[in-house]
Amino acid sequence: MERAVEEVGRIFGDVGLGQFHLLLTRPVERGDYVAVEDEAHGHVLCQMDDLKRKSDFDVERAGALTGSDDVAIHQNLLGVARVIGYREPGGVVKSPTIPFRPGARVYRADEPLIAEVLGLKHRPSTGAYVGLLRNHALRIELDINQLVQRHVSVLAKTGGGKSYLLGVLIEELLRHKVTCVIIDPHGEYGSLRHAAEKSPATTRFGVEVQGFARQVLEYSPDVSLNASAKPLTFSLRHTDPRDLLIFMGLTNVKSYLGPLKQLLEAAAAQNPDYSVRDLVRAAELTEGAAAETLHERLEYVEQTKLLGPVGTSLNDLIQRGQATLINLRGIAPDVQELVVARVASTLFENRKKEKVPPLFLVLEEAHNFAPQQGTATCSRILKNIASEGRKFGLGLCAVTQRAARIDKSVLSQCNTQLILQVTNPLDLKAIAQSIEGLTDGMTQMIQSLPVGVALVTGGGYHTPLFCEVRPRASRHGGESVQVVAA
Repeated sequence: MERAVEEVGRIFGDVGLGQFHLLLTRPVERGDYVAVEDEAHGHVLCQMDDLKRKSDFDVERAGALTGSDDVAIHQNLLGVARVIGYREPGGVVKSPTIPFRPGARVYRADEPLIAEVLGLKHRPSTGAYVGLLRNHALRIELDINQLVQRHVSVLAKTGGGKSYLLGVLIEELLRHKVTCVIIDPHGEYGSLRHAAEKSPATTRFGVEVQGFARQVLEYSPDVSLNASAKPLTFSLRHTDPRDLLIFMGLTNVKSYLGPLKQLLEAAAAQNPDYSVRDLVRAAELTEGAAAETLHERLEYVEQTKLLGPVGTSLNDLIQRGQATLINLRGIAPDVQELVVARVASTLFENRKKEKVPPLFLVLEEAHNFAPQQGTATCSRILKNIASEGRKFGLGLCAVTQRAARIDKSVLSQCNTQLILQVTNPLDLKAIAQSIEGLTDGMTQMIQSLPVGVALVTGGGYHTPLFCEVRPRASRHGGESVQVVAA
């Protein structure tokens, strides 16, 4: 097919199958798409991975100059391009099996070629529209089935825009009636109920502003702090003894399961509708080190007020096509862990039994709930969901500003990554180790990404893409608080 393209340079030096060097005659940016015409396959799509300017202006010449001197400098703009490939008539993307020839012309790739090879097309039934390909008017739509089946991570440094991007993703899930549960430690996502204001950006990206009030449910363990939420409680009588140990922060099941069952039997004999206070009293009357520990932990559980005679109904908490916010704003970190452990366990067990619809569990501040170092009460169940949830239609979205601090077994299970600017060397290393196909050039670009641009890997695409995140249709609730008024 004949394409109107602009020549930007020529290939030089030794040429490999995966990348090549080129002398640039037109300006291009790192990350831009270029094309090389292959004799057998036509135009092959490539991407600029690195740029440098080479000159004959050395240290000696620089040192001999004075402030007013003007000197002729011979210089060349050189680039390294990564070969992406071409799309066969059957739809498969392949790379040439013979290297390009030195001296071959390199062209600026046109949008039809980019869209064809990258697979950028409108998917009205399965596509989550998150933004446009950087510097192009091409929509990036993530495959929703892959998001749920293969898990997602959203990674960025503090202030990098991860909450905004996550809000975009949740809007798309709600548009497609995907059931979601969002662990919201800071109470940011209640703003999904309200429409954003129209702007030139919403017009440019083709976003229709709207609120999702009819699709957002909100629960909290403390409604005095979160007045918009309904109370979240768990039924003591329907809590398995093993789960009760999780609430108590006791992971040594062998040591405490038997004594706890005895306390439950003793409390039930006195009062069939026993409370946590009844269990505390039963522990006071029992001798032994195990009973002392149980007494101490039961008093703690009583103070959390999470366990009552009647818990929040699962049918109320999880409704098909709705987003349920678990608002933990103002809740102590250890209590947050208990809530996440109980909610995640309930979702996992009931999804395996198909008592709830396929759903997506979104975990904000994931490094606190599934840490790489140390343990949290909810770590084990989150690891289980990361490794096994996809079998049962329970997807996981891990959101964090510290990729190095989240459990590697959780992060490695996320096959779709949405990465905004990250500058911490340890976080960059963790990201590079968890993503296949991430080049050194892309890792460097992550450090300097402007706000609103994300690197997208997976989600139905075979190569990483740089995405300009679309504006929110609903109001953003994650703005930082101003200390001094402007």
